[in-house]
Amino acid sequence: MGMNVGDKKGGPMGDINVTPLVDVVLVLLIIFMVVTPMLTSGVDVKLPRAATTQSSQDHGQHLVISVRDDGVVFVDTRQTNNENLEEDINAELRKDAARSLLIKGDKGLTWKQVREVMDNIPEERRGTLLLATEKIKE
Repeated sequence: MGMNVGDKKGGPMGDINVTPLVDVVLVLLIIFMVVTPMLTSGVDVKLPRAATTQSSQDHGQHLVISVRDDGVVFVDTRQTNNENLEEDINAELRKDAARSLLIKGDKGLTWKQVREVMDNIPEERRGTLLLATEKIKE
């Protein structure tokens, strides 16, 4: 494979070599495909579906409390229990007090199970609770 530097007259060549550009774009695409699933906060749970939701992206501004269908509770990605939940939330909020609380409950949970977790949230933080749902596609 040779390099073409011009025609017989010695003038510059007008063609652009797009192969390096395509290589860079493909590498960036692969990087984004690998990193994007890791951007979600908290533990992955199957969210309940709701018809009326407000869409919001979580870019780390929320402290995520995840509750799986087997009753296991997580603060961000660390497992905890209902007795230590308040202490773990306060420890995380000492790092960044401006974070609001986002509760991600599995769709297999009963309201009573979610309520038990909400009762263990510090009282001064209960005014800023967000509940995560999945929008029903029309």
